[in-house]
Amino acid sequence: MTARLQIDKSDTTSTGFRWSWPYKISGTTALIAGGLFLIAAIEFILKWLQPGVYKGWASPLQKIWLLVIFKLLAGFNGVQEDLLYGLNILDITILALVGVMHLGLYMALSKTSKVWALIALAQPFLGIVIFEATKTAGRSTLMGAELVISIVMLRNNAFNKSIGYIGILSSVPVLIGDFSVGNPSAKFIPPLFGIGYVLLITWLFLIARRLFQLGQPGHYHP
Repeated sequence: MTARLQIDKSDTTSTGFRWSWPYKISGTTALIAGGLFLIAAIEFILKWLQPGVYKGWASPLQKIWLLVIFKLLAGFNGVQEDLLYGLNILDITILALVGVMHLGLYMALSKTSKVWALIALAQPFLGIVIFEATKTAGRSTLMGAELVISIVMLRNNAFNKSIGYIGILSSVPVLIGDFSVGNPSAKFIPPLFGIGYVLLITWLFLIARRLFQLGQPGHYHP
């Protein structure tokens, strides 16, 4: 009887070899997405510190919509709001990467809240469809999914609650900033948006690390 109970517990609380690869793939996509946001931020800072000197080697990443929004909110010269309109393959790629990341998060968190984990999983892919249809809207689903899944994390022991809080503290100011573009009176938003952007990068790297851990065969988790 004891042996049977141990087997049943192992079947339900550990990652088998069969299911380890989705966690690893999701962790990889989270790492790539975080890396793209980080490189874009570093490139922006270097250009800001060395205007006219630093030529840059990752200039296409300056067109990531979140970075464009920050520049518009902060009032940087030469930044056109038109950059937020029209299809951007880089933005679509990031949404797809985050969508695949949420597959691993769904696997880990669906027992806590299957409906909300599924909503978070669907949002980035729905965002791609909306973005392709409207050429402007839909990208905010990345932050919407982050907010939803971070709240779910607070009710699940598979993730440290600090990761959930970081996700909430990141997604809320970034969402507010996204909806505040074109509002010159929102002076307090740029610094909050910048903090949210940094926290987003941190959150993605923490998610990647945890998904890689969950992807280890035999790793026990709730």
